[in-house]
Amino acid sequence: MKATATQGNGRKLLILGLSNANLDRLRADGLDGAIKVDGKEMGIPFDVIVTSGPTESDIFAAFENVLGPRTKIHVSDKLKS
Repeated sequence: MKATATQGNGRKLLILGLSNANLDRLRADGLDGAIKVDGKEMGIPFDVIVTSGPTESDIFAAFENVLGPRTKIHVSDKLKS
């Protein structure tokens, strides 16, 4: 399920609801089973990729070809040591 909404505070919200079948595919296929959301279809100015991998480093490595000097990467505080 894909949806966009406007929250009570005026901020836009993108909702991605993954079925158990989607989750199973992500677990089984990892980076090869990525789900791509077409931003134009959703009325947002960017596409979205939902993927998984054994580690964050594996996921990062899979996208090295699209990451550049203007890429903003957010690292969760939970992962920072």
